[in-house]
Amino acid sequence: MKEFEVKLSGFYEVEKIDKETIKNNCIKLYERQNKKLKTIEFIEIRLKDYQKSGTRRKFLVHSTLGFAGTVLTSKALDWNLIKAADASLKKIDSEIKRKFIGKIQSKNKAKARVVNRILE
Repeated sequence: MKEFEVKLSGFYEVEKIDKETIKNNCIKLYERQNKKLKTIEFIEIRLKDYQKSGTRRKFLVHSTLGFAGTVLTSKALDWNLIKAADASLKKIDSEIKRKFIGKIQSKNKAKARVVNRILE
């Protein structure tokens, strides 16, 4: 596997199991998207307290993914930390599919059409 880094910042008061779950979700995103992009360098998750209400905390999660000179960012809010992190990573995942994977697939379709015409 190529060099890849998961950076977590702002997780001072968060339990270790939550950190590991978020890290595992980042690694799954990396494995799923790196098959197509092949140049993912890092994923950074930043956590901020958005609102405190009694004993509850609302989390603001900023996610950043860097690959091939491009940086994608997203953010999500939720009372549950894991849900907020997952939502933020899903936004990055859908942005990759919309902006980059569609272009890759359309190029491959065009090449396939040319090859099929040559073979006929």
